[in-house]
Amino acid sequence: MPRLINSYIFREISVPFLLSLAILTATGLLSRIMKLVELAVTHGIGAPFVFWFIVSVVPSFIIYTIPVSFLIGVLVAFTRLSSDSEITAMKASGLSLFSLMRPVIALAIIAYFLTLAFTVYFFPWGNINLKNLLFEAAKTRLVSGIEEKTFYDKFRGVVLYVDRLSTKTGEMEGIFISEAGAGGDANLFFAERGVFSPSGEEFSVFLKLNDGTIHRKTGDDGAYHIVRFEDYLVTLSAASAPATTLERRTNRELYMGELMARVDDARAKGINTAPFVIDLHKRFALPASVFVFALLGVPLGIQRIRAARFAGFSIALAVVLAYYVASTALEALGENGGLNPIVAVWGSNIIFTIAGVYFFRLAARDASPSTQLFSALEALIPRRNNKKAQ
Repeated sequence: MPRLINSYIFREISVPFLLSLAILTATGLLSRIMKLVELAVTHGIGAPFVFWFIVSVVPSFIIYTIPVSFLIGVLVAFTRLSSDSEITAMKASGLSLFSLMRPVIALAIIAYFLTLAFTVYFFPWGNINLKNLLFEAAKTRLVSGIEEKTFYDKFRGVVLYVDRLSTKTGEMEGIFISEAGAGGDANLFFAERGVFSPSGEEFSVFLKLNDGTIHRKTGDDGAYHIVRFEDYLVTLSAASAPATTLERRTNRELYMGELMARVDDARAKGINTAPFVIDLHKRFALPASVFVFALLGVPLGIQRIRAARFAGFSIALAVVLAYYVASTALEALGENGGLNPIVAVWGSNIIFTIAGVYFFRLAARDASPSTQLFSALEALIPRRNNKKAQ
């Protein structure tokens, strides 16, 4: 019988959990639709880009939607079980509230490791891959955006001019390039023909020039040099290439080992380590919130009011709002030095765990926290009315 009940409760939580996860994930993707439309218009992206764009974007908000969906699943399930008097029947058969927590904890463990996988690996991977995708689209647009008899300055330190361009073969004629050299001296390239080719390096392209000359005037002796060539290869890099080195990547783009190295490096240089410590511990504190929501969701979902059958979703929104407001406030204090950064990250989990233990003890004694809250509000209303009458 206990195994059957555990399986029943597990299914009751899983259905609203998966449904909420799907809805919240779809809602998060809708916020990126405008970006996809913009890329489709400006860069002519195809289906593979759309697929990898979605895959890269999902981790940035699914690390939040999994804990929220879990809380919604617990509250909706236990609110329904309570309003249908099934919780009362289970307790009458000898099951305690602690026994009913077993399937909740089982699903919480699954949600925890799933969220942890996203925060530790998929979250930084998605941010890095998204930046690379956007740049690759921009790089393709760089080459396709070149027009005849137009100066083009989208490459780093280079101004390109093409007299004639074949849209079918991509071959160019009458090429002029002004390249900024060291010490402010410019290198001027004149070539009869040229064509772009893929580069083995990231975020750059090759421009192969044929039958041309290089003009350079040195500032030291004022000499003017002219070099003729039959074939010459010029490497062109985009002016806005993404930060790919470890030093230039943001915290959102760092894996755990890299983030810990960033903390040690900042500490050695005497830089404030709070932002890095907060991002590091948040990778673990956010998944751990599912256990806090499990402890809160069960007692808050047990209602003595039959009309509260669909109150689980509303309660979940209130708890999530309070949790993330507290988290944001504590993290701001941690970054400003007003609070230890580790305490700032874990503070909301600690506070809500204490509240969850208190509510769980009330529910274990058959004193519904929600009912007590409603009773307290009802008791305050007559008092206020009496004071107004007096």
